[in-house]
Amino acid sequence: MGLSLGVMPDLTGKFDPSALVGLAALAEELGCESLWTVEHVVIPQSYTSWYPYDPTGKMHLTAEHDVPDPLHVLTFLAAHTSRIKLGTAMLILPEHNPVILAKRLATVDVLSGGRLIAGVGVGWLREEYDAVGVPFERRGRRADEYLAAMKALWAEGPASFDGEFVRFDSVYVRPRPVRPAGIPIVVGGHGLAAVRRAARFGDGLYPLGVDLAGLAALISQLRSECVRIGREPSEIELTARAPSRAADVRALADLGVRRLMLRVAPDDLEAARVTITRYRDEVLT
Repeated sequence: MGLSLGVMPDLTGKFDPSALVGLAALAEELGCESLWTVEHVVIPQSYTSWYPYDPTGKMHLTAEHDVPDPLHVLTFLAAHTSRIKLGTAMLILPEHNPVILAKRLATVDVLSGGRLIAGVGVGWLREEYDAVGVPFERRGRRADEYLAAMKALWAEGPASFDGEFVRFDSVYVRPRPVRPAGIPIVVGGHGLAAVRRAARFGDGLYPLGVDLAGLAALISQLRSECVRIGREPSEIELTARAPSRAADVRALADLGVRRLMLRVAPDDLEAARVTITRYRDEVLT
């Protein structure tokens, strides 16, 4: 089926760098394609924003969970691995300055030997936006502009950009990413806006929180959008959460999904080995 397996460490409480190193080395040893980290700058003590990926409207992360900076974590893990790709799922893009973020991403990409994948989304937590001083409204438009600006900064010559949210004139951001086309962008989301963003700016799409029928509808919209703007749909790699049944894996592959994301607890390496091996041998194949 040509499916690759990505691993996402579950955030189980206190940040344990040695456990993450062990999981990264294990995932690389077992032939996993990629390892991914999440981002939340803050976790509000309470919030009224609705978390769209759980019927309770609340995410599982609380004040008891450490959520380290994803790019610092991936830089650390790059030094302890050599082959596995390293991804963010997802950077909350509008909360970042795109010029600074372009520099940080390019630096991590070079340090990792060109193994970085930048997963980006717009987020859902208004209280987090408030804490970092960024307007929650029009965050999608801001994200689109930031992606265009970063791609300009990663190009060969001096970059200029004149947008609504970001402007610069004849500047260089160096080092450049290892790959001439820049760092692969995976767009996360569960609606038409994410589909359009992936078609315009992305190298991948990771639809979040949708069932098989919803995923099929999003993929159909993605293909239509690619045709509309003159892009080949096969250029966009599709990622989905790893289902528990082999039949569902086959159904995802038939839809064109090429990467499955498996959550694994990093604090018990033997259990993690069993989880990854069993999934690879009994479900994925």
